[in-house]
Amino acid sequence: MEEYSFSLPKELIALDPTPQRDHCKLMVVDRKTGRFYHCQFSDLPQFLSKEDLLVLNNSKVLPAFFKSMDEKTTFLFVEALTPYQWKVMASPSKHLKNGLIVWLKKSQKDGYCELEAKIVSKLSGGYYILEFDKEPNLESLGLPPLPPYIRKLRRKNNRPEIEQQDMEYYQTVFAQCPGSIAAPTAGLHFSKGLLSKFKTAFITLHIGPGTFRPLTSEQLKTAKLEPEYFIINANLKKMYKEGQRIVAIGTTVVRVLETIKNLEPQEGWTDLFIFPPFQFQRTGALITNFHLPKSSLFLLTCAFAGTDLLKAAYEEAIKKGYRFYSYGDAMLIL
Repeated sequence: MEEYSFSLPKELIALDPTPQRDHCKLMVVDRKTGRFYHCQFSDLPQFLSKEDLLVLNNSKVLPAFFKSMDEKTTFLFVEALTPYQWKVMASPSKHLKNGLIVWLKKSQKDGYCELEAKIVSKLSGGYYILEFDKEPNLESLGLPPLPPYIRKLRRKNNRPEIEQQDMEYYQTVFAQCPGSIAAPTAGLHFSKGLLSKFKTAFITLHIGPGTFRPLTSEQLKTAKLEPEYFIINANLKKMYKEGQRIVAIGTTVVRVLETIKNLEPQEGWTDLFIFPPFQFQRTGALITNFHLPKSSLFLLTCAFAGTDLLKAAYEEAIKKGYRFYSYGDAMLIL
């Protein structure tokens, strides 16, 4: 895995979104020539054909983040098992025992909204099951599930971990289907105006812990990630013309396209783990963010661009001050 490691100055970790979505930096990587181009994301039409089909992930991020009343424990709501039971991730979690009553809160202008839950089971993989007396309404109670590194660095800078801007910017402008616990970040750069300039189709992949958790030795052996639920509707097959280049907007889209290569309407689960070498059959170009080292996202991008070329691109991006990770800048790989 050391081959997929790199050092990044902390000041290049983006803690805030670009004020205007499509005004972030864009690095264009040409696989044929090995050349890099530097521009603004709004310049994207200059590098794509009018015949290209952009495929985007329209999953909507759930406001799935909560803190305990004493603020010592954070909870990420992963999956609704019943209307009253949720599978969650907790951190730190050593003190959590079956039967323990926990009080969750969401900061509000008029004080705190409290929610009582009981831990009914501890599962493998660091998961717990919380049970509520009444159905929790995440839309009105939860907060955007920002990555832990953003919350940690904001806290170090004496800032609130989650701010008002996150309510809007940690969500794509085309999000429709609630279900993700992390944003499909490549899509964050699109304004409605920019999106209108392209032929587009949508898939849904609800992003779960498998996308962002550190890779395990078992996953490297089995070449499988934690399964994530996807939906392909009839619109994709209708929009696609044989021989047309598909531009995948984000790694989640790539995983769906390369799982269901015939693009037939269906829904199911994918555990596809893409890493070098990999033969891509549907993905013709990729827009993605700058990812964490040794992550499944970075390995997928290495597989698509070529490891040496991608690492050279990252070195160039660091020299030129590109912003990294979820709120960072974008890369187009042609």
